Amino acid sequence: MTRVLRQRYTKLLRWYPAADRTDRGVEIVDTYMDLAPAGQRWPQLADVADLAAGGLRQRLRARNAVGLADALPLAGTIALVAGTVLAAMGLILTEVFPDPGQYDVGAPMLGPFHTLGALGWITWLLVLPAGAAGYGRWAVAIATAVTIGVAVAVAVVPSTELTSLHQPNLFVLVPQLALGLVALVMPRRHSYRVTAVITAFVLATGVATVLIGPRYDVRYEAILGALLFLALIVTGAVLTARRDRRAWWPAILLLGPVLLLGPRFGLAAVQALPAWDSRRGAVAWAAMSLLVAVASLLIAVSWQTRRARHRDGLA
Repeated sequence: MTRVLRQRYTKLLRWYPAADRTDRGVEIVDTYMDLAPAGQRWPQLADVADLAAGGLRQRLRARNAVGLADALPLAGTIALVAGTVLAAMGLILTEVFPDPGQYDVGAPMLGPFHTLGALGWITWLLVLPAGAAGYGRWAVAIATAVTIGVAVAVAVVPSTELTSLHQPNLFVLVPQLALGLVALVMPRRHSYRVTAVITAFVLATGVATVLIGPRYDVRYEAILGALLFLALIVTGAVLTARRDRRAWWPAILLLGPVLLLGPRFGLAAVQALPAWDSRRGAVAWAAMSLLVAVASLLIAVSWQTRRARHRDGLA
């Protein structure tokens, strides 16, 4: 049984570059074997995630993109803040103070909720206290899984079988899902002080959104997209001034969610579109945003690698 477990851990080393597998492969596997309880036959899920993260980090180091690996926790924290704000505003504006012009307040309710989206938004609001307790990533994973379930239900179930009040727009659910995927790389645990600061920022952003949105007739997710964009610009400028190698990597990592939050600036008429057209538009915009985000990341990594090789050549 021990031999089988060792073989399975060894297969997971494929995440690492060949040089690391040769130099440190046995040491890494021995560490996990020493920590494995008696009778264990399969690698634990946390060990799989840890090996995958470590291997990807080493591959980035091999390509001289260390700044990207170091920027992952920061990008995850920013995504956590943005996702929490998006969930809080969605919950407040659809459950506590629903807009009569957008929702039929007399439509049948789904238990105590007006919309399916409340299931995902409530789980998102539990992420901050879970992060203070050391279970932030698990809470994000659960919230993201619930959001996926809601998005699939909205995209697949015919609109005639759902009341208008039970259909959170995919232009909101897809950015929430993207932010959840990025937030999975947040630090394992936030201190209570950091959690308090993040909570205060979430509340301040939520209040600002409530005050700005109705005055200028702009949807809250569009405002959040603009605030996220500005926050990433400021973060990149500050890190660059401090010669921090993370610099603009958080902006590149979160380019996808920023683009996904953007269309509501010019698509106010989306609410009036038929359900199928709205779904098709959301899927098309998501595909375009994903393509741009992935292409930008690949170009940035390639540029960083060439820059490092050129610098080494001059040295």
